[in-house]
Amino acid sequence: MKKPELYDFNNIAAARGNLSFLEELKDVPFEVKRVYWLTDVPEQQVRGDHAHKVGEQVIVCIQGVIEVVLESKNGEVFTCTLDQPNKGLYIPPMWWGKMLFKNRAMLLGLASDEFSEEDYIRKREDF
Repeated sequence: MKKPELYDFNNIAAARGNLSFLEELKDVPFEVKRVYWLTDVPEQQVRGDHAHKVGEQVIVCIQGVIEVVLESKNGEVFTCTLDQPNKGLYIPPMWWGKMLFKNRAMLLGLASDEFSEEDYIRKREDF
């Protein structure tokens, strides 16, 4: 079974601003089929609260702080804090995920598949 993993992306710091970037199949382990972002999430709001059957994701906190808790079907727990735009978290299939948004957090997500409701497990008892 694949496990969550933190990635460090390329980052160029300059007086006029920082540039972080990634390249598919080089910096993420899949071809990106969908990009999504979450903005204006209320302070202390929990998002996620689901798992994907086959979909893989990499999430990046481009502003603020996101506390992430992932749990495998076997009960293995992975936690991390995303608070730098040059850090990303790989979320493999079949890991239940919850994300707590803080400090006006904004999330950028890269997904291995186009949206399909059939890929989601939304009820914890079905996980």
